[in-house]
Amino acid sequence: MGGIIITAIRMIRKIKGKEKIKELENQYKNIENLKRLLETDEGNMLHKLDLENWEYYLENPEEYLEEGKTIFVQGISLGELEFELMHLIKTKKPKSVSELAKLLNKKTSTISNKVNLLEKEGLIELKTGSKNRKIPIFNYDKLEIPI
Repeated sequence: MGGIIITAIRMIRKIKGKEKIKELENQYKNIENLKRLLETDEGNMLHKLDLENWEYYLENPEEYLEEGKTIFVQGISLGELEFELMHLIKTKKPKSVSELAKLLNKKTSTISNKVNLLEKEGLIELKTGSKNRKIPIFNYDKLEIPI
């Protein structure tokens, strides 16, 4: 009777408007590019929403917004170590997986496997740093997991 269990995890973060503008600049370079995109793709609701947010937060840069993202994970077991990893990534901001392993006093290979799984499932990001180091990133404040 066993089957694959798929769980929806809601990841929520609170950021200031000026931080959201920086993210939009990274994505579109400038607001004029976004406006041009909308002219060619008027039905794109994500672009419309991004433009509305950008214009609003230009006038209200210190206002906080709560932003959420839902991911669907399949058959992942989240235990104490996985939650500890996400917490340490968020609070200590390690510059590599090796540094994260040292913080936990664990083997790098063990932590690397866990980090790769968390990244594969969309719970964390891995960015490439200097010397091809993988930098783990977790920018959310809250996870909501239905049971």
